[in-house]
Amino acid sequence: MKNYITLIISSVLCLACYSQVSVIHFNSDWNADNDYDITTLKDCEKSNVVICDSPELQEKYNIFAVPTIIVLDNDIEVARFEANIMMELDVTKKEIQSEVNKIYLAKFE
Repeated sequence: MKNYITLIISSVLCLACYSQVSVIHFNSDWNADNDYDITTLKDCEKSNVVICDSPELQEKYNIFAVPTIIVLDNDIEVARFEANIMMELDVTKKEIQSEVNKIYLAKFE
């Protein structure tokens, strides 16, 4: 029974830790050819926002170029990747995942 309770507490703490990191991909319908796939990122909540449908989020996160990817920890921006002049992102999924991993590593320091 003691091991069962420890497992439950550990699971709750782990879920609380993971739910704090999120990655948001902002784009627009007119730029769909330059969509960026964030579905393979691990240990984070992932959202895709079409700024035409969510102008309030565009304003909240100060989105001036699309696509833009923002990494958040507890709704605080820790990294931002914005489109180049060709409206493409010059970032790899590995670099984005690295930013997510840095957040978790910092929690254990």
